Amino acid sequence: MSDRVSTEPHISRPRRRVRTVIVAAAGALVLFAAGVLVGGHPRSTGINDLPPGVRSILQGPTGDPVASEVIGLLEDGYYKAVDVQKLERASVDALIAGLDDRYTSYLDPAEYAALQRHTEGIFFGVGMTVQARGKFTVVTGVYPDTPAQRAGVRTNDRIIAVDGRSMIGSASDVVAAAIRGEEGTRVSVRFRRPGAGDRDVTLTRARIKVPLVSSRIRTVDGSRVGYVRLAEFDKGAASELRQAVKTLDSRKIDALVFDLRGDPGGLVSEAIGVVGIFTPEGSPVVTIQGLHRDRQTLETDSARATSTPMVVLVDRGSASASEIVSGALRDNDRALVVGTRTFGKALVQSTRELRNGGALRYTTARYLTPDGVDVSTNGLVPDVTVADDPNTKGTDEALDRALREAAQLPR
Repeated sequence: MSDRVSTEPHISRPRRRVRTVIVAAAGALVLFAAGVLVGGHPRSTGINDLPPGVRSILQGPTGDPVASEVIGLLEDGYYKAVDVQKLERASVDALIAGLDDRYTSYLDPAEYAALQRHTEGIFFGVGMTVQARGKFTVVTGVYPDTPAQRAGVRTNDRIIAVDGRSMIGSASDVVAAAIRGEEGTRVSVRFRRPGAGDRDVTLTRARIKVPLVSSRIRTVDGSRVGYVRLAEFDKGAASELRQAVKTLDSRKIDALVFDLRGDPGGLVSEAIGVVGIFTPEGSPVVTIQGLHRDRQTLETDSARATSTPMVVLVDRGSASASEIVSGALRDNDRALVVGTRTFGKALVQSTRELRNGGALRYTTARYLTPDGVDVSTNGLVPDVTVADDPNTKGTDEALDRALREAAQLPR
C-alpha cells in the first residue's frame, strides 16, 4: 500500500496498527522536519516522553496496576492457558480506539521495522498504494510490473478481506500490515470492484522498485510543456525531482505540469525540499499548530531551481505531503492547482519508540497552508476542477486539461 517517519510531525492515517500505505512494502504517510513525517513515519525517543495516561498502559503489566492485576488474575486462575501478549496487545488497541482518532496507531516491533525500511526506500509487498475512504480501504495506485498489476488490480478497487479476515472498517494501516510480508510469501486478498462484485486474488509478495520521479515533454497549442510526476515523498525525492526539473528546463520548456495524483505523502523534510525547487529560499511551506507545541512555520532552505510557470495536478489520492506542497505552491502564488479535491489529511503525528521495540504514532497537531487554510476536513479545493474518467481507455482528461492550462499561463 502506500503510503512511505519521530517526535516530529507526520501526517497520517488510521487507527490501531500500522501506517498510510504502500503495499509495495507496505505502507503509509508524515512530516519529517527534524524527524517528522508527512503522511507517516517516525523518530525514536523513550517511553517516558509519552503522555502519562498513554505511558501507563503501554508499559504493560509491570507499569499499570489495573492491567497488571487483571492479567495476573487471568494468568493464575483462568480455566485454560492465557496468551499474555495477546491480552496486552488487545488492551493497547482498546486504549487507542477510545481516542476515536483513525490516525493514531500502535505499531508492534515488526510493523515499526517495516515502516522504517519503507522510509529508507526498501519495499516488500504486492505493489499498490491504498487509502481509507469511509469504512473501506481503497486502492489508489498500482505500480507497473508488480504482483498487483499482473493480477489485474485497479485503482478504486476496495479491499474487503485479507487471508479470510474481514477488513471492512479497519484502518488502512492495519490493512497494509496484513498485506505486506516477506518476499516470496503469499497473501490472499478479496477485492470489490464497483459494478463487478467480489473476487479473491492470491498474490506472491515481492521486492518492489518504486520509481519516485518520471518526466517527459509534450507539445500543447504550440507550447513545450514539461511534465513531471512524483510518486511519494520518500528519502531522496526532492533531490531526484530537482534534477528532473533542471533537465526539463534545459530543454527549453515554456511551462510545467507537476503531477501529485495518488501521491500519499512521506517525509516532511522532502516536502520542504520540493517546495524549495520552485520558490525562493525562505518561502513559507506549512504552519504547525497544536495544544502542546508552539505555533511554528516551516520555510524552504534551498535555492530555487526554476521559475517556469506551472500547474500542480491533484486528486483524491493526493494526501499529506502532497497537500502541503500543493497548498504552499498556490499560497506563494507559484502554481495553479488543477484536478479534484485532495484527501484531507492535515494532522501532524509524532512517532515514539517503545521499550518493546514497537512504537506509538499519535496525533500532536494540525498543519495549515501558508495562508492559514486547514485542509484536514475537506481537503484542498483546486482552482480548476477536472477529473479523469476511468471508463475512457487511453485518455487522461485531467492531465489533458492540466497541460492546456499550463500552456496558457503567462510567461
